[in-house]
Amino acid sequence: MDRRSAARILVSASVLLVVIGTAGAARDASAPVPVKTSSRNEISPAAGSGFFTWAKSRRGHPHMFDVWAQQEGQATAVKVNAPGTVGFGGGIDGTRFVYQQIKHSKSDLRLFDLTTGRRSNMPPGINTTRWEWAPTLSGDWLQFGRSVPGGKQQVILRNLSTGEQHVLDTVGKDGDIWTGQVNGGFSVWTKCAGSSCDVFRYEIATGTKTEMPSYGRQLYAPSVAASGATYYMSGEVDCGGAQLVKTTLDGRTFILFDTGSAHDIDTTYALTLPERPPSAPGVRIYIESRKCSTNRSDIYSIDDVEPQPPPG
Repeated sequence: MDRRSAARILVSASVLLVVIGTAGAARDASAPVPVKTSSRNEISPAAGSGFFTWAKSRRGHPHMFDVWAQQEGQATAVKVNAPGTVGFGGGIDGTRFVYQQIKHSKSDLRLFDLTTGRRSNMPPGINTTRWEWAPTLSGDWLQFGRSVPGGKQQVILRNLSTGEQHVLDTVGKDGDIWTGQVNGGFSVWTKCAGSSCDVFRYEIATGTKTEMPSYGRQLYAPSVAASGATYYMSGEVDCGGAQLVKTTLDGRTFILFDTGSAHDIDTTYALTLPERPPSAPGVRIYIESRKCSTNRSDIYSIDDVEPQPPPG
């Protein structure tokens, strides 16, 4: 069962680190750290407010998933999606977690309180008779995907308080859209049309849409920090040989991580590191890693940190 439809398009993950600056000085990025690795598929990571959420395949059913939430320092995790449903992860804002829940071939978005464990419905106008998928949340802004008549897909940004809504992009039946992340005043997504896949960043305050530099490669799996720094994969059509790339708000682009030929990355999720000083901020990027030869997915994290300023 897919996050968006019955068949999932996968592009996967890795554990080899290469730090190269393509413009300006290279950033100090950590080696990948295992977060959720097991014999099952571990996908769709999200983190925030001391919680981590992800989807894990069921024993003996590698394509049937449940969503789990775990508080930092706790050994046990709580199942999020309701009994009799399939679930995929989404995004965290405070103690609210938004996720995708599928029942009887119908996909909707739901909210989950990470402290009380209570599920709740979305405000009217978000869930429809169509397929809604891949939500993330930041403040009052919800980003998600929706199928629409004619085989089209849309990426939608909606304000949960005011009902303000923007259709950020649309693709026809021969294309594909993957929502990325909304974080602070920014939103990112992937659009595949024709023979190319591109990543876009949207600035909510100004309505400005910016295409990330592709250099003739396929772009996918985007996430965005609250600063507007955008993380995404740059690779070829085939699995493997991809790079985790960062483009800052002022257009500087860096390669942070090289997957090698055996892995790729399907999903990234960016979280600001609260313990970093304002003079040297940092972002933790959670990556969904899949081995090309087996299609098995695990979750790792990489820290992208600004260099500490010299003393004095």
